[in-house]
Amino acid sequence: MTFQRFIFLCGLVCIALVCGILPVSAQVRDSVRFKQFLQAVMKAHPVVQSAALENKIADNEIQSALGSFDPMIRAGYETKNEASKSKYDDLYADVEVPLATLFGPKILAGYSRAIGPSISPELATGNAGNVLLGLSAPLWQGVLTDRRRTALDKARLRPTLATANQRFEQNNLLRAAAFQYWSWAEAAEQLDIADSVFKISVQRVRFITARARRGEISPLDTVEALQELERRRGDIFRSQRVLEQAGIDAAVFLWTEAGTAQAINQPPASLPKEPPLDSLSIRADRERAMTLRPEMLRLDVGAQSLTLDMNLAREAQKPFIETKAQWFYGIDKGTADNFKFGVNLGLPLFFRTANAQTELLSVSIERLRLQTLQVSRFINADIDNALSALGRAAERIQAAEKEFGYAMVMADGEQRRFREGETSLLIVNLRERAAAEAATRVVSARADYLRAWTQYYWAIGAIQQLAE
Repeated sequence: MTFQRFIFLCGLVCIALVCGILPVSAQVRDSVRFKQFLQAVMKAHPVVQSAALENKIADNEIQSALGSFDPMIRAGYETKNEASKSKYDDLYADVEVPLATLFGPKILAGYSRAIGPSISPELATGNAGNVLLGLSAPLWQGVLTDRRRTALDKARLRPTLATANQRFEQNNLLRAAAFQYWSWAEAAEQLDIADSVFKISVQRVRFITARARRGEISPLDTVEALQELERRRGDIFRSQRVLEQAGIDAAVFLWTEAGTAQAINQPPASLPKEPPLDSLSIRADRERAMTLRPEMLRLDVGAQSLTLDMNLAREAQKPFIETKAQWFYGIDKGTADNFKFGVNLGLPLFFRTANAQTELLSVSIERLRLQTLQVSRFINADIDNALSALGRAAERIQAAEKEFGYAMVMADGEQRRFREGETSLLIVNLRERAAAEAATRVVSARADYLRAWTQYYWAIGAIQQLAE
């Protein structure tokens, strides 16, 4: 075997290693490098930090809704003097506590002191005043729910919606970052191929130049070899530019916790072996996608919110009846058998507002149901597209690897014929180019497979598993 042929075969072996035809131990670390990149993206990216603010918004909305059930303290004091005589002296203070329970009752506790000749006998108390306890509760409308309880229940759905919004933003970010990582790794391997082919030309120029000096071949072969050398050098520069652009685009996804750009100091790992998918997991993943995809979670929260609104609207279709009861304790007299009862009634004649609200909410619920069906169809289409891309990419890999194998045999045979003087340098160069192009197609197909694999995990709503 000549030295030139040895260099050529070494170059082909390097291409084969890059394309994954031969097993290499470095591929064990590839998935870790990919995970490290995604973990770095999730660590401090502004989209992740912005999505995390959803939790704070949800917490504050719950606190705002709980504010409707805060105890209300009321107090007042009035006094009147006329002609140097006291007409009345009225002091009251109470606290009302609404409860977020069935019937929505309100508890009242207070103190009143009303003395003087101008005080109504109904309100008059002893000099020490009265202590009172009261309770009010609806008897028909408002028993099951009311505006305050509905607002609180809807606010309690907000953390789930915040989770869905977070997951939606993070999933899209991870997909974009993963796609860019595979493009970056693909560009690095394309550069390796161009570099391997260039090194073959360097060795060939030396070999042909030496033969031309000995007069064994025409000097024109040296010019042809140099022409091919510069052509392949240009391919390296083009591949370097593609790699640099891919690295710059990948660096956009990396941030420090201080909010500044984080540079990439290491090249991407080589493309890992294609992860397989089996039909059983695909069937299970398709079912899980209906619960994992944040779009479905958003719709589920919307459905629960509309149900709460519907319950409130149906409550408004009932007559409003509220009962009140109070107990008084006269401090001066020590009497405890003082009670006060009352009933309030409110009844719209036609309930047109409540009926219209119920009908509108029925329309909204039906519209949401149709939207859920549509989103479900879209999710299944996303999964089908990802599976189709995986299948076609796998077929392309097989075809490209066979093409590469044949091209390698042809290049080796042409190299042997060139050594024996039976072919020209032009044909040898064409065979090597064909082998390099075949290796490039293998890398492209494998990168497309990994992009489709990433798209599949996004389609089933489990792309965050790739960063765990």
